[in-house]
Amino acid sequence: MLRAKEIIKPGIPHKEIKNAGDFAINRLDSIRHARGTTRTAEIRDEMQRVMQNHAAVFRTEESLAEGVKLITNVWQSFDNIVVQDKSMIWNSDLVETLELQNLLDQAVITMHSAYNRQESRGAHAREDFPERDDKNWMKHTVAWIDAQANVKIDYRPVHMTTLTDEMEVIPPKKRVY
Repeated sequence: MLRAKEIIKPGIPHKEIKNAGDFAINRLDSIRHARGTTRTAEIRDEMQRVMQNHAAVFRTEESLAEGVKLITNVWQSFDNIVVQDKSMIWNSDLVETLELQNLLDQAVITMHSAYNRQESRGAHAREDFPERDDKNWMKHTVAWIDAQANVKIDYRPVHMTTLTDEMEVIPPKKRVY
């Protein structure tokens, strides 16, 4: 809010918004009118199987490498989606298909990120890298996916500071069971 106060001046008109919402409407219509042969439930089931078998809590480079290939294939299978209900009222088929499209992007990014992170941390347990590696991996993964399911991975630092002096930093520690 303080930053908004610095950069927004009273009385200055907003910039004109052109084609607002066109992307969302085009996405909705392209899925609603899709004429493929694969139903949403089939692709969702395959996505779940790949994630459960290749990105479960205990992972290896081998399982994750195979998972990257398989989840990319599942992502690509969305091009053959069919939505049988073309209506715009209470269309659960359309809603589930839109949700699946979002989930597929997340699944691809998750698989790539897990493959790339060569350590065990929290719920990410690499059997081939059983220890935490704070020297190399004390950082947040930031990832992007493009329209062809290519994933770009970058990182941002973990800030070991608090917002006030009223609280001390709680240092990370190894998760043990």
